[in-house]
Amino acid sequence: MRQLLLLFLLLKVLQTLSAQPTLIPRELFFQQKDLYNIRLSPDGERVYYQRRSVQEGRLLYVESRRPGRELYLDFGGALLDWQPAHPAGVLAVVQKQGKQLILANGQQLQAIPIFPLQQIHIEALSPKRPNELVAAITAENDSLNGIYRINFHNGSLEKISGPLDFQKLFFDQQLRLCAGRLQNDISGYSIYRYDGRQWLETLRYPFEESQFLGGFQDVLSVSADGRTFYATDNLNRDKTALIAVDVASGRQELLVADNKADILPFGPMIGPDGRPQMVFSLFADARRHFLDARAQADFAYANRLLQGQAGFAESSANGRIWLLRRLNGGPMTYYHFDRDNRKLTKLFSDFPALAAYPLATRKAFSVITRDGYELPVHVYLPPGADMDGDGIPEKNLPTILYVHGGPWVGVNHWNNWFHTRNFQLLANRGYAVINTEFRGSTGLGKHFTNLGDLQWGAGMLNDQLDIAEWALKTGIAAEKKLGIWGWSFGGYTAAAALAFAPEQFACGIAMYGPADLDSFSRIPFTDSPIWRNRVGNPYTPEGTALLQKQSPINSVNQIQSPILLTTGSKDGRVPQQQVDAFATALHNAQKEVVYFYYPNEVHDFSEAGSWVSFWAIAEQFLHQHLGGNYQAVGEDLKKGNFKVVYGKEWIEGM
Repeated sequence: MRQLLLLFLLLKVLQTLSAQPTLIPRELFFQQKDLYNIRLSPDGERVYYQRRSVQEGRLLYVESRRPGRELYLDFGGALLDWQPAHPAGVLAVVQKQGKQLILANGQQLQAIPIFPLQQIHIEALSPKRPNELVAAITAENDSLNGIYRINFHNGSLEKISGPLDFQKLFFDQQLRLCAGRLQNDISGYSIYRYDGRQWLETLRYPFEESQFLGGFQDVLSVSADGRTFYATDNLNRDKTALIAVDVASGRQELLVADNKADILPFGPMIGPDGRPQMVFSLFADARRHFLDARAQADFAYANRLLQGQAGFAESSANGRIWLLRRLNGGPMTYYHFDRDNRKLTKLFSDFPALAAYPLATRKAFSVITRDGYELPVHVYLPPGADMDGDGIPEKNLPTILYVHGGPWVGVNHWNNWFHTRNFQLLANRGYAVINTEFRGSTGLGKHFTNLGDLQWGAGMLNDQLDIAEWALKTGIAAEKKLGIWGWSFGGYTAAAALAFAPEQFACGIAMYGPADLDSFSRIPFTDSPIWRNRVGNPYTPEGTALLQKQSPINSVNQIQSPILLTTGSKDGRVPQQQVDAFATALHNAQKEVVYFYYPNEVHDFSEAGSWVSFWAIAEQFLHQHLGGNYQAVGEDLKKGNFKVVYGKEWIEGM
């Protein structure tokens, strides 16, 4: 009997491995997400959101008790700014016969009378002052410009400050000013505290690359009493950590640090008292640091219900209801979690177009480099390829390494649909996809970023080669079936990998990446101290030699594997001439190159048809050289406006 059971299980495994997966139409991956600006009401009973497919004056919502029924508020004009109000209303800035401030309470709309204005931005609301808001106002009469506390029931206004230049302002629960963030004179920004009389510079940061993502040093929250603000800080440390700052004295206290990654200012869990209950870092998966034991226990429970894939989105004003989302590398599904009753209710997916299809699984791993550094990666596998859930397929798969752009924009690629939709498409075609991180990126501390200095074609490339070797040794990748793909900096790396490690990869895809670093370093976009210090200085003999050595265009003869190139003619970062010249050099050297460009596209293709037509070609290219599945071209080439320069003979449908 036991032998029959084992035989049955073996047959099921073999059937799963041999079954041909349903090919998801590629155009589904590149539809624009319909739902956005998803927010929880202060009482936790409603979840509000906007839809791109409905008229712009409507705000949609579902009630937690009846999540299958979508309702809406119609404000009668474009929503310029909105926030859920206490306890269950919505406060919105609406373009309607000029700009109006409107309170929605139930289905009733109440316009809040204000003097004639040009701009208004909602700065703060508070459960302790449920009838008031703070707004920054630019009036038609300049003398009225400033920060106002507004009672939206009786319309009274109190000017609490003149105009302020701060990028962000932070208030306590009595709606009193406490802190702000302001650009400074050393190309960075400073965090100020307000003691009730004057603004005092408290934390002063020079420029660093995390500012490309908005900066990792920021204020997270203010305590309810206004005595303390909480911020992420790395002024005298390698990685950002959570600190508490006394508003009166400026005294700082370290609360949370992570030895692997930066504590991020994004998505903290803030308690009803204004104090952080959880902050996190990203090392592929989230590393959560709890400061509240009950919140930790409740999150652990919800996380088990969601198979370890829970992500915190927002909390009700009293902290008893959470809005959670499932983070698994696919579309995000949102959940309502009642902490008191330990009840988890599924609400909706933010991308229902793929709801009927099985999607890739993903798992986080760490890879140790040749010089001892630890790199986080996510491995995406086709549905059914990983029967035991260990992140390693039951048989070796054709594998693609993905290298993100920047390179100083780490963090952004782990859970961003702009990236992960491509991983899901490739996994559906039968590939393992490894979403990689590498030295020189951000999110893992300043030292890790500094390791990439002058290392584009050296240490940063070696990290990809080490990940490739790891994929082979762990049984993820099939021999001779490794490809590398990326855009922008990742496009450079894909080309550099084929040029400087010609036997490692069977093919490469380079999207709008530079190939001649010397000439690229002399254009206005890159002519800056950061570029010269981080990549190479084209105005010194040593810098020029380094840039030329690390340029794939100067090593075309070493390239052995086929390469696919694409770009957009309106790319404002990497000029099309970079890709033109590289493609021509490859063609003249009789290398196998496919090159097509989009006359109307920019850096990071913006049109869905461009992505659909790109993958219609790229899927064929990968199938020819790695052996995965591909969807027939059909009409998809017609969905993009592109011109083929080289390799037309390799493209079905041309």
